[in-house]
Amino acid sequence: MGKAIIQLAGIKIYRNRRPVLDIDNMTVTAGEMVALAGANGAGKSTLLQVINMLLPYQQGTLTLFGQDAAKYGRENARFYSAMMFQETLLVRGTVYDNVALPLKFRGCPDSQIAEKVTAALATFRCQHLARRQANQLSGGEAQRVGLARAIVYQPQLLLLDEPFAALDAASRTAILSDLRQVAMQNKLTVLLVSHNFNDVLYFAERVVVLEGGRIVQDECPEAVLRRPATQAVANLVDMDNILPCQVECSGSSVMIRLPGGIEFSKNAPAPARPSACCLPGDAIYILNQSPMRECRPFITLNGTISAITPGIGAYKVSIKSSCLALTLRAPREQTSGLSLGDNIEVGFNPDEIQLV
Repeated sequence: MGKAIIQLAGIKIYRNRRPVLDIDNMTVTAGEMVALAGANGAGKSTLLQVINMLLPYQQGTLTLFGQDAAKYGRENARFYSAMMFQETLLVRGTVYDNVALPLKFRGCPDSQIAEKVTAALATFRCQHLARRQANQLSGGEAQRVGLARAIVYQPQLLLLDEPFAALDAASRTAILSDLRQVAMQNKLTVLLVSHNFNDVLYFAERVVVLEGGRIVQDECPEAVLRRPATQAVANLVDMDNILPCQVECSGSSVMIRLPGGIEFSKNAPAPARPSACCLPGDAIYILNQSPMRECRPFITLNGTISAITPGIGAYKVSIKSSCLALTLRAPREQTSGLSLGDNIEVGFNPDEIQLV
């Protein structure tokens, strides 16, 4: 494990005597690319502001770069870290002037500023904008310039509070791709707040999910996507199927009952008082297609196709039975012979079910 860049222990923030942030334990090591995810009001931006010493905390300990933040204060955080918000906050003047500002604030010799600014602009492919006025930039251009300004003095930690939220999907993907490459090459530690889970999947190696100011899940993106810890996390990742269920526990086994008399057992620990189960769409198979019949054990049901939605990489097929509605995802070639109103048999393996 690498050197700890951020350590939080027992951090609490109260507003009107109510806790808005309650972090028992969280550590981020050098070179990690971490996404902070959660619904609006979950505490993501609050946590980022605490880490950047913009917001005081009432309890707990924050350690930054191996030093107690309460003792070494705001200046230490500023020296080793950079933060970007949704608004780029570029000042009046040229792009070059904006990117040079952090170097001037830190007393960098004039003889080195031009070289560092040029290199930072080139890193995010915006060196051609150097003489452009900052107020004449497009949204994507402004964000690239903002990133160049953030990394020009080579910080150890980059904090990003949804800076790409207003950009179109193609622009976000391009910028995140460049940022990921820069972070990996320079072993830069990055914390990214984003409401778009596609951004999280594309960029992060680890996802910390907040709910009500607390960490409810801290895993790799794939685990969060397929096995959400709570129903709120399932909604956040746009889980295809969140089904009401009844659960009976017996030792290490649980009996799960779905509407319409569908029931099956599963050897896995259940969370306290589960009220629903999650099932990814790509874990549901079309059993009319003979190769899939060999994949057992399966829970099967018959239904009618109510919608077919094209997508890149996979089509979404909505199925309604007398008791249950399901959405499956399948490659285009597996759906080419299907039509609205067709009767279809589908199945899934109980091991793919996640109780929440």
